[in-house]
Amino acid sequence: MRIFMAVVSDLSSDARVRREASTLAASGHRVRVVGFDYQTRRATTRVIDGVHYRVLPFPPRGSARPRRLLGAVVFVARASTAVVTARADAYHTHNLHLAVPCALAATLRRGRLVYDAHELVVPMVRRRLRGLAIRYERAIWRRADAVVTTNDSRAKFLTRLHGGPRPVVVGNYPSQPLAIEPADLRGQLGISDDHRILLYQGGLYVADRCFDVVATALRDLPDWEWVIVGFGSRHSTELLRDAARSAGVADRVHLLPKVPLERLLDLTAGADLGVIPLRRVHLNNYLGDTNKLFEYLMAGIPAVGSDFPEIRRALLDNPEGPVGAVFDPTDPVSITGAIKELADGLSELKQRAWRVARRHYAWTQQGRKLVELYAALSASRGRRGASPSVGPDAG
Repeated sequence: MRIFMAVVSDLSSDARVRREASTLAASGHRVRVVGFDYQTRRATTRVIDGVHYRVLPFPPRGSARPRRLLGAVVFVARASTAVVTARADAYHTHNLHLAVPCALAATLRRGRLVYDAHELVVPMVRRRLRGLAIRYERAIWRRADAVVTTNDSRAKFLTRLHGGPRPVVVGNYPSQPLAIEPADLRGQLGISDDHRILLYQGGLYVADRCFDVVATALRDLPDWEWVIVGFGSRHSTELLRDAARSAGVADRVHLLPKVPLERLLDLTAGADLGVIPLRRVHLNNYLGDTNKLFEYLMAGIPAVGSDFPEIRRALLDNPEGPVGAVFDPTDPVSITGAIKELADGLSELKQRAWRVARRHYAWTQQGRKLVELYAALSASRGRRGASPSVGPDAG
């Protein structure tokens, strides 16, 4: 099949989109993707793992609000044009931003529509606009020939909200690397051998992450250093630094820029423990899991995370035993306790995390589900009114 994917995200760091696209390309589909890159100043085409990426510019983080709004409008207009003019057999919208042009293109060309719900949109919308958001998502949900989401909790929520069959669950699991070469974070950052490294990787979304509570918890962990590898606006970075200074641990907090996806597991493996510091600001966070959780485990390091359903499931409910601990994201004492709980058994936990990731949280099985979904779409293509049994009814 010819598959056209559309996403409003930075393609240089969106691991899920790139995994899905490369998996489908490897199974014989012709895959094109439109998205953006904050570092790009003009539209470019890149071919990676057999996938053709149309990369459009987008205003950098920290740009003035008018510039960001104008840049977003221009991006959406250009991306929508790319979608509607693309000749494809299936249009795959990652989240809802470009769902309308994808649905329009699918209708015009009698193609299939796939709605890939990375996030739960409705809980993040302001209350006064929530009814409109529900109606919008429900229209795409009912029009789609297949719906995909990231975990069982989100699948249950979406099904209760919109009805119909449950979405296909394709987890945020990383590909298993051929080898990992742990980065020398201690040498790079001047961290002594008798100190341990707590790692956070990903977006510096201060409102959605309890960075301040983690910083406070470090007061009672004098032999731990916190390495933060991520991306965010200058304002977010300053708020994070302020939190470290206010907690009196600024000398043990190290901020590094994001690294290419190809190097991420090597860098992660240089730490001792990962942290998933989600706040319960809305249901999307509470029912979420993140790429970083499974990347920690794939790199062979255990993790501590907010005591939310999917994080608890991944860290504690494994046949081989726990690969981490959970904490109350509002309580620094809880975070301190979770880290101390694991400190004495880190060596064994690292080996277990490595095994659990490869047996339960590797991309291989998830990618197979995506390939099977598209096989069902392909088999039903051309039968008027037919809808494959891989998601909500198209009607």
